[in-house]
Amino acid sequence: MDVDAQLAPPVVAVLVVHEPGDWFDDVLAGLAAQDYPNLKVLALVTGNDDATAARVSETLPTAFVRALPGNPGFGATANEVLRLVEGESGFFCFLHDDVALDPSAVRMLVEELYRSNAGIVGPKLVEWDDPGALQHVGLAIDHLGAVDAIVEPGERDQEQHDAVRDMFALPSACLLTRADLFRALGGFDPAIEYHGEDIDLCWRAHLSGARVVVVPAARGRHRERLPERRPDINHVSMRARNRMRAFATVSGGWRAIARLPILVFTTLAELVTGIFTGRSAEGVATFGALLGLVPRLPSVLKRRSMIASLRVVPDGEIAELQIRGSARRNAHRRSREMGGHSSAVASFGSHLPHEGSAGIIGAWAAVIALALLGCREIITDGSQAVGQMLPFPSGAGSLLDSYRSGWWDSGLGTTAAHPTAFALIAAAAPIALGKMALLHTLGIVGSVIIGYIGMWRLMAVLGSSRSRMVAVAAYAAVPLPYAAIGTGRWGVLAAYAIVPWALHAVRRVSGWAVPASAVSDAGAVDIVGVVTPGERLRLSAGLVLALGIGLAFSPGIVLVLVGSALVWLLATALMRGSVSTAAVAVAASVVGAVGAFVLNMPWSVSLLGGDAWDGVVGVPLAGPRDIGLLDLARFGIGPAPLSIVTLALYVGAVTSVLVTQGWRLGWAGRGASLVVTFLGLAVLDDVGSFPVRLPEPGVLLVPVAVGLAITAGCTAAALSEDLRGARFGVRQPLTLLGVVAV
Repeated sequence: MDVDAQLAPPVVAVLVVHEPGDWFDDVLAGLAAQDYPNLKVLALVTGNDDATAARVSETLPTAFVRALPGNPGFGATANEVLRLVEGESGFFCFLHDDVALDPSAVRMLVEELYRSNAGIVGPKLVEWDDPGALQHVGLAIDHLGAVDAIVEPGERDQEQHDAVRDMFALPSACLLTRADLFRALGGFDPAIEYHGEDIDLCWRAHLSGARVVVVPAARGRHRERLPERRPDINHVSMRARNRMRAFATVSGGWRAIARLPILVFTTLAELVTGIFTGRSAEGVATFGALLGLVPRLPSVLKRRSMIASLRVVPDGEIAELQIRGSARRNAHRRSREMGGHSSAVASFGSHLPHEGSAGIIGAWAAVIALALLGCREIITDGSQAVGQMLPFPSGAGSLLDSYRSGWWDSGLGTTAAHPTAFALIAAAAPIALGKMALLHTLGIVGSVIIGYIGMWRLMAVLGSSRSRMVAVAAYAAVPLPYAAIGTGRWGVLAAYAIVPWALHAVRRVSGWAVPASAVSDAGAVDIVGVVTPGERLRLSAGLVLALGIGLAFSPGIVLVLVGSALVWLLATALMRGSVSTAAVAVAASVVGAVGAFVLNMPWSVSLLGGDAWDGVVGVPLAGPRDIGLLDLARFGIGPAPLSIVTLALYVGAVTSVLVTQGWRLGWAGRGASLVVTFLGLAVLDDVGSFPVRLPEPGVLLVPVAVGLAITAGCTAAALSEDLRGARFGVRQPLTLLGVVAV
């Protein structure tokens, strides 16, 4: 053994320890059991924790224990090895204090490092409590520094990742590196705390020409519960900030400049999408991290100059090691291929479909292409000045000045707050590079497509991409938005775009969830997930923002949303579903309406002046509108050729209630209730028989369109789910009739 120790190159296991729990005994036992003959342990104990230092010395009597004041983070603490250990021969094996290595792990890492001529190697990490579940087999990143963990949460270890291969990065939980390389790189970036120090180190290793390799034959159990151990840290913000720092300091100069517009665009897109999907914390953190680069520019440039000496490999070759496209999109696509979904994702409705993406992408392309084809004259020649769709002023500044002045020029002039829509239009001007005519066109066409996407999000509750796509196609086939464009009704177009998003937010706030797996339909009218207070707050904020934008263009949207939630409450009670969940949905819609009113102050206060109801529903007409039941049912509020075909969707609405089962029946019932209730209200208002006036017919018909889309999706889901393996009966021909009608 002594001869082996002399022949084997020395390895210093650098164990960074901070207030560990009971699991630490397994970590120490794993190090004590290593079969590598020339292994020394350097334990860096933060916070001057004498009790923990004694635990290390008791299990590892030969270990070198150093107590450090405070807790500067893993990277800065691990860098102490550069001061405490002399020489450039041998290796450093960096370890978190919650990683328990298999007895052969260090030996296999060293052997593969020599075999592959690598600079940094790391093991396969599995879950601490479930070693059969994979946690990490290396890390991939995209061109903007976003991380792809490669494996999905809960993915079972079936040797599918057991090949030795090059990776862009390895988790700092356990990685072994050449001592001379680590010194040449200058160690971990001390400015990166807790998140991202491994990405930065491995990125710099690639710049110097070193290989980074994962060795799945070496294995370790990892707890990976930093948020629980450090609840005082905003981990989302820190992760985003460190990612931006790594991108700004390590990316090649010209490539960083070329990718900067893409980074800005994706950051803004993530911010907007996060607000509407209830994940605003990530979007806000990323946006804040991007803005935070500006005051830190001097330190970024200083860091870049320090790294310049490491640039041996051209940046183009480094880019080849990064994954193409978006890391998040790739992770979602891989999850679809696996067909696996984490329970947390399922609980909040971000269900990833089992079906292949090619057909869904093709369907989306067809729907959007047809929408653009239908709007071709608007796109090429611009919209006509019809109804409310008057041309925007030539500059955004005049709109903003009008909004700030509080002075109306019409007539003899008056002092009154301007609609918040003025400020929103002015704020959106940069999207069209200040071209207001282009912004006008984008607002019209974009509202239609935003409505499609909102319906896709709402129908995530079905858990099937095909069913969701059928719902989107049905929503797109309804002629309501195109008739609104023909008559110049901004309010109807805004409602068409916003209502699906608002109902999606209401659904998620209330807890109506996506099935995590095949669920027994017996009596399961509702599937309700757990929504944490923080998640509910974020989702509510997204709902308030969506309604706030909608109210700025069409105040009647808030009535439609609250009314839709009340209809869902009644339908849920009739179907003996979760009434408490539906009650939360009503409360969320009311909170959203109040919040939207507050966001639109001071203009929204003017809606309460005089006849407050008129301010919300619009100016009264001299008499009944007298559109007629047939025209209302086919959404004929304007020019809508072939709109009579839309009546077939009502057949699908009826059949969906008759053929679906379980939680799909619950949603079919809610969709059908929207159709019946709001079409009835539109008819009563049309003939002047309702006790109070209601918003214009187009706004009232938006929930009808949403309800028809929901029932169409449920009909498609019944065909693929409820009738699978069922005995032949009346439900089969009814389902076929509904599908053909849709």
